[in-house]
Amino acid sequence: MRGRPFYGWTIVVALGVTTILSYGTNQYLFGLLVEPLSREFGWDKTSIALAYSGVVLVSGLAGLGLGPIVDRLGARLLLAAGSLINGLALLALAHVHGLAAFDLLWTFGFGLGSALTFYPVTMTVVANWFALRRTQAFSLLSFMGAFSSTITYPIAGVLIARLGWRDAVAILGAVQLIVALPLHALVVRRRPEDIGLHPDGASSAGPSTPQSGIAYGVAMRSAAFWLLTIALALGAFASTGMVLEQVAYLIARGYAPAFAATLVGLFGLAYLPGRAFIAWFGERTSLALLFAVAFALQAVGVVVLLKAPSLPGVIAYVCTFGAAYGATFPLRGALMAQRFGRRSYGAILAAQGVPVGIGAALGPVVVGRLIDALGYGAAFAACIAALVAAAAFVAVPVRAPRGLRAAPPYPSAYAGEGP
Repeated sequence: MRGRPFYGWTIVVALGVTTILSYGTNQYLFGLLVEPLSREFGWDKTSIALAYSGVVLVSGLAGLGLGPIVDRLGARLLLAAGSLINGLALLALAHVHGLAAFDLLWTFGFGLGSALTFYPVTMTVVANWFALRRTQAFSLLSFMGAFSSTITYPIAGVLIARLGWRDAVAILGAVQLIVALPLHALVVRRRPEDIGLHPDGASSAGPSTPQSGIAYGVAMRSAAFWLLTIALALGAFASTGMVLEQVAYLIARGYAPAFAATLVGLFGLAYLPGRAFIAWFGERTSLALLFAVAFALQAVGVVVLLKAPSLPGVIAYVCTFGAAYGATFPLRGALMAQRFGRRSYGAILAAQGVPVGIGAALGPVVVGRLIDALGYGAAFAACIAALVAAAAFVAVPVRAPRGLRAAPPYPSAYAGEGP
């Protein structure tokens, strides 16, 4: 395969497409179904929302068990099974007539489908195919994934409006089976060594091998893991709290509900500059430093929103907070691979997801209670403090855990160029 583009880039692009579909149907579609379901069946919105909470719980618990499996067997069959489950769950959803059936199907069907197809699994694939170009690869994957909401909202909205929600979800289920399933089954491979290649397309084996890196138990006892995990949990606390309350805050400041939703709906586009910047600059400076800057810029964005809720201030918030938040996704994948290597990447990432998920779950609850008790100023101040603390934790210098060798500069010629 010398002289051809490195096959790893083909995998990243394929996973970028399936990421758009997976997050689109398993995450963003839900908000579009609440109103038609409530109108047709008379279900209250709280009861409907419980299904989405169940997805988060099931996905997190399932992901914890899947991490070691991905490390040992690869992600190809798991991803294919996930897209199959997503497609069949959507087709079954089109025939639901009871709240219990809807809750069970969404919670367990999409919960398992999410665990099998979301970033923790796809990032493990990328971490195995790239070493020195991991940051570029993670940035490309998350750059494509950022279009999920931008594509899903208008297309699914039109389908629901013209065909009804049942036909709309059936069509989206067919797309999962026709597009995502073949891409996962036919394109994805466990690691480059399985087909006679090396990470990044290098012409010879380098320091990144299937056994390079550290064991799961060693990672769990390292400061490198816990400092980054605490930072991510604090960041998740702040970001989920802000995302949940930002529209209500703008409405309270006098914006029309539709206009407020449109403004924050620009977040999907605001992610793109941050991810493009990381792709270009991430291999030229410290990933930990960039991570700290990203958390700090999110804090700056919240300060701007709090102090200047005028239209220019809101736009500045969306651009600043959105770009910095978007940058955290490729940074997390690249920094985890840099610190822990390939050996137990999936298991370590899955373990990290538990405290990060707890932080994300606490954010809306704590921020909401602070708003009720003390107002938006105190609630957003808590988010700012959490983001500043996250920046401080991730910026703490740490030694690489014992057993992990640092990768040297590019040592050899490449069989193919990147995109």
